[in-house]
Amino acid sequence: MLPRPLPLLAASGGLHVIDYGVVAIYMAGILYIGWRCSRTQETSDQFFVGDRNLPWWATGLSLIATMMSTLSYLGVPGEIFGQGIAMLLQFTSLPFAFLIIGWVWVPFYMKLRLTSAYEYLELRFGTPTRLLAVGLFLYMRFIWLGLIIYSSGRAIAEMTNDTAPGALAWLTGGRIDWTANRENWELTVLLATGLLATAYTTLGGIRAVIWTDVIQFVVLFLGAVFTLLVVFAKTGTGPIAWYQEAVSLPQKFPPLASWDLTTRNTFLVVFINGLLWHVCTHACDQVALQRYFCNDSAQAARRTCAVNYVCDALMSVLLALVGLGLLAYYQRNIPELTPELSESMQQMLESSENRTGSNLFADRVFPYFIAHGLPLGIAGLTLAGVFAVAQSSVDSGINSTSTVIMVDVVRRFRKQPLSSIAELRLTQLLTLVIGALVTGIAVLATRFGRVSSIMELQLQSFNAVLGPLGAVFMAGFLLRRVNQPAVLCGGLAGVLLGLCLGFWTVLDKRLSAWQGTEESLLGPAVSPFWIIPLSWLTTVVIALLVSLFTSRPRPSQIQGLTIWTAEAERLPVN
Repeated sequence: MLPRPLPLLAASGGLHVIDYGVVAIYMAGILYIGWRCSRTQETSDQFFVGDRNLPWWATGLSLIATMMSTLSYLGVPGEIFGQGIAMLLQFTSLPFAFLIIGWVWVPFYMKLRLTSAYEYLELRFGTPTRLLAVGLFLYMRFIWLGLIIYSSGRAIAEMTNDTAPGALAWLTGGRIDWTANRENWELTVLLATGLLATAYTTLGGIRAVIWTDVIQFVVLFLGAVFTLLVVFAKTGTGPIAWYQEAVSLPQKFPPLASWDLTTRNTFLVVFINGLLWHVCTHACDQVALQRYFCNDSAQAARRTCAVNYVCDALMSVLLALVGLGLLAYYQRNIPELTPELSESMQQMLESSENRTGSNLFADRVFPYFIAHGLPLGIAGLTLAGVFAVAQSSVDSGINSTSTVIMVDVVRRFRKQPLSSIAELRLTQLLTLVIGALVTGIAVLATRFGRVSSIMELQLQSFNAVLGPLGAVFMAGFLLRRVNQPAVLCGGLAGVLLGLCLGFWTVLDKRLSAWQGTEESLLGPAVSPFWIIPLSWLTTVVIALLVSLFTSRPRPSQIQGLTIWTAEAERLPVN
């Protein structure tokens, strides 16, 4: 007979055992879907693109669940809470991004019938360009996956550390007991987040990924909605009042533009960053493009894109409102926070200085509210939403990286092709290895701690190479004069600039230490929102300049491989 519930499981003290039951049901459900999908899977192409016949609405929901990630689900409310409403301005770029992606990129890609996006680069430029893009993609997505597991695991561990070990001991009759060893709880959560997503992705491939993503989107959507309803009920105010209170604080409405590139938030930089992030991601990122490749026509793929952007706009507004609502709530209820969070909240309200510190604190507010501010059951659903948004990105990232390695490396360079079943088994093994690797990256990240907000971390690390990678593809689509030497020079220059800007503060500290001084030698870093635009522009400009002094591409590298020649029949590649 199970022991009676422990006192620490009372709802007033945080999450209840019932909340953990909700999370357990969610986890069991997605594992079941992975198992079901594995029963009809016989080839690696089914693992990669699901026979190209998945419903457009499902691939659309999968796309938004994938690209949302914990970095956005927790990062957007934290950015709004700590830095003000500037992040809202990024949403104005969505209609422009949809026009470019839905009516230019998608029809072009669907005509090519690819499995990996990087196959295009070999047709258009050559093998070196393809391998450069594969290397950049793998860097970008391995770091992305590691940060997702790290950020979600850390947030979930902070929400559950006081109650989960006791709940687990109660549910297992004391056979599993972490109550005396809570310092290992964060590691346990990190491993559970990464390995669970790896398990059902290995079983069911892209079909399991997409159908679990659909469920995960519903869960994360409901989590945000219920959070807003609870804040509305507790404050007695709504979005208009929250907005008015936010713009009256030190993080006021940002200026339209600024010549000072170190100014963190302006309307112009936030808009440009948002537009280029979407355009580059849907031009070069296998994680996004693989959803389109799972459709059977350009029309279905465009509908996938439309579902993604409608849901993206909806979720972006909801998460921004969560940030505004929590800011309004905790202005009225500072004593409900821990002493540490209360002190940080008070400092943030009184001054606009030390914004990085306040944003580090702000990233912790939404997880804290989930654990201590939501009613019984709703807290469990929202906690499952945090798990869901993490796993929807992790499963997609693992599946896409295994696809790229198999198609762009193993198939491309293996002299004797594997049989369908042998390639499927190798792909599943590779999926397991990648899952273990990115989970290891997350564990390693815990050794270094976090010095930037969630939003800044993604812009400064893996997104530092997104602009150049997107520019390489766009040079292929749009610039008929650009050849392989030009695009390689431009891509490498853009990557170098992006990484330097992203790791500017780290480089500055190392140089200062080398010179034996505490003063900055490089000066202040540019706004993280300028990293993608500047590195993208550098790649395009240098590629154009180098192309003026090199030979033109061969006809077989142009015909049917640019936007301007897409309707022409593709010539054989020499």
